[in-house]
Amino acid sequence: MKTNDVTGRYPRGIAGVGIEMGRPGISTSFKDLQTVVMALAKWGVEFEPNNPLAALIVDKKTGKINQEVLNERVLSAIIEFKIEINRLKEVLETIKEVSKRIDTVFSLDLISRVDADGSIPTAAIAIEAGFTPRPNTKTNVGLGRPLFEEA
Repeated sequence: MKTNDVTGRYPRGIAGVGIEMGRPGISTSFKDLQTVVMALAKWGVEFEPNNPLAALIVDKKTGKINQEVLNERVLSAIIEFKIEINRLKEVLETIKEVSKRIDTVFSLDLISRVDADGSIPTAAIAIEAGFTPRPNTKTNVGLGRPLFEEA
């Protein structure tokens, strides 16, 4: 997400989501990760292939994680995916529901292009879904050399 001005991985109309599960001193289990990934897979999200967790998702359609690691714990792991922005509210509601079934903390990252009027489309959707977005953001100002052409 931090290099979108160069990579173009998140075009207009697409929302990216990062779920940063666990923290040093708290950790998360791969069972909890699988619980969340399986809930998201039902929506047909596109998991980020360059994310290290993606290599452990053995079935992207169901969200099953490699059985050999399910009893392991990690300090933290990020589930990263993208979805059409018009489907984001339902995905956020699913995240809120699945959060009641896991035993760890998480941070929720929303990724999108800023609209021409300066508004952030994912912020309004997050509010509709019952979240309170923080006002701090990371904004790429487009100083990189694009490796893609915007349609």
